[in-house]
Amino acid sequence: MNYEYIAAGISIINDIEYADGTFVKGRLGGCAIFAYGGIRYFTDSVLFLSSGGSDFFDYYGTYFKENNISKEGISFTLPYTHHTLLKYEKDGTWSETSIYGEDYFVKQRENNRTSLKKLRPFLNENTKGLYLDAAAQEEIFEEIKEIRKLSPDIRILWEPPTFSSKDPLMRGRVLQDILKCDCYSMNLDEASAFFGVNDRTQIIGKIMELDVPCFLREGENGSSWIEDKTIVSHSAIEPEKAVDVTGCGNTSAAAALYLRRENRSFEDIVYHANKAAAKCSRYEGPMPLK
Repeated sequence: MNYEYIAAGISIINDIEYADGTFVKGRLGGCAIFAYGGIRYFTDSVLFLSSGGSDFFDYYGTYFKENNISKEGISFTLPYTHHTLLKYEKDGTWSETSIYGEDYFVKQRENNRTSLKKLRPFLNENTKGLYLDAAAQEEIFEEIKEIRKLSPDIRILWEPPTFSSKDPLMRGRVLQDILKCDCYSMNLDEASAFFGVNDRTQIIGKIMELDVPCFLREGENGSSWIEDKTIVSHSAIEPEKAVDVTGCGNTSAAAALYLRRENRSFEDIVYHANKAAAKCSRYEGPMPLK
């Protein structure tokens, strides 16, 4: 089947310890499932592209069946699907550790990477957009020229992971990779660390200087689309009704890619991306897609 959009990234099983002490096990997580939902919110023509282990459908099977998600974009690379303990602190920060240990965590990162090999069967002249979850050091950025040859009209949005954005030693590589993409997304905290400024106005100024379209996520304050020295912002939609904000950033960033690629106005981008994030926040784990 041909897909106009691809949501590519890591799949995770999360055991979550919330700041209030609440604990849940086996929650579906990772950028891929939430980004997929952000595009699927608008169109069925989107592929879920990710990696898992032999236990993948023990966790994801029901969600895939209930929401009619194709399995063809899944690669099985290791015995176990990426499974972590996700711990939230009261200040909103979080930490993540593999339940299988640090060595397996490293193997998972290496084997679950998005690659041209995994993308190739689904790239063609009809491909419009790729949401890319990848770390700055990954080889996929050396393969973007080939991706564009296979899909000349593709637009790529990269969401650098927090550890890439916040590591000053990786800033040069992150910058190089942003320039290879059509747009990118960060939250305010990540953008502050990456650009080395704390004030929102200064952050926006740095984004404008870089001159690559950016979907800036601002938590309960909403989001902004910044392009061609123009910024359009919209407040979050009913944040007080949120149940679980995990994945809302991935959802809204992927939605923004779709809306920009479909030539919607900047106002539409931030409003409708925020709507997708709001729907995501009403559910524990990925939102229903019907």
